[in-house]
Formats: sequence, structure tokens, C-alpha cells
Amino acid sequence: MKTIFVLAACLLLAGCVASEQQLRAELQEQLPYRAIGYASMRIQPGNTPAQKQLMAIRAAKAAAMRELAEKIYGADISGQTSLTGGGVYSDQLRSSVDGLVRGARVVSLTPIRNDVYEAVLEVEAWEVAAMRARWPNRHHR
Repeated sequence: MKTIFVLAACLLLAGCVASEQQLRAELQEQLPYRAIGYASMRIQPGNTPAQKQLMAIRAAKAAAMRELAEKIYGADISGQTSLTGGGVYSDQLRSSVDGLVRGARVVSLTPIRNDVYEAVLEVEAWEVAAMRARWPNRHHR
């Protein structure tokens, strides 16, 4: 009886490993999550053009990282419109995102105009699945 139990447990565990490997292989075939961020040098703090350039690069990467987090975990959107006398008095829209992004790679970092930088980041689909599994309460609130 004990031998049958051990044999059944081994078969069950082997099935779990095979399905996990199959899932990872399927996810590796999917396209990566990709995000683009932009930032202007002109509005960045800094005393020299080189400092402003570095700050713009960091800001562009941060904007792309935020977009990745929105794609992975979703964004909280809240809005409020006030009407007075049949017309719009106030219209407010707020968005926020909360998430941990790991494994993002910089695909490209390009100056697209005299003072604007574009950062393209991506994360593989299997890495996104791992993040969602590890922190299930952060996505799709």
C-alpha cells in the first residue's frame, strides 16, 4: 500500500513539473510586453545641458516603466465631472498604478528631436506571469 502511495505521489509531481515546463515554453513563445516613454530635456532640472540630458533619459525610462506596470497590473482610474447651469463646471481625471516590475530590459534609448528622448523597455511574457503569480493582489484591482 505504501509503495502505491509513493508511486502515485511521484506520478503526480512529475505531472506538475511537466505542466509547469509546458506553460513556461508556451509563455516564451509569446511576444514580450513593450512600453515606450518620452521626456523633454528642456523641462528637466540641471545646471548644464549634460545634466538635463541625463535627467531626460531617466525620466523617459521611468515613463516607460510606468506604462509597463499599467500593462501588467492595470491602472486605477477615477473621474469626476461637475455641472452647473447645464454646462461643465469641472472635469477631473486621476489615474494611478501600483506594481513591481522586474526583468525589464532597455530595447532602445533614442533622441527623437533636439530635446526629447524616447525609451523603449520590454519584459518577456513568462516574466510577467511570474510577477503576477508572486504578487497576485497587485494586478487587476
